[in-house]
Amino acid sequence: MFQKPEEARMRKEEAEKYGRDIDAKNARYENVVVPSNQEAMSADEVPPPLTEEEIKRRVGEQNYENAKDNTIQGSINS
Repeated sequence: MFQKPEEARMRKEEAEKYGRDIDAKNARYENVVVPSNQEAMSADEVPPPLTEEEIKRRVGEQNYENAKDNTIQGSINS
């Protein structure tokens, strides 16, 4: 197994600070408040399907076309 050189490793204090920072970031996202002008979906509610235009907007038109016309099988492991 690859071992990092000693000077490239995090010190204990750095690792603890990194862990606290990640925990704080995750805590900010766990308690997301929905603005009052939006309706929160319940956990069992299914969102409406995306339109092709919405998918193109999100992934980019060229990525959409490449994926849509792709005749090559993707990786089995992915």
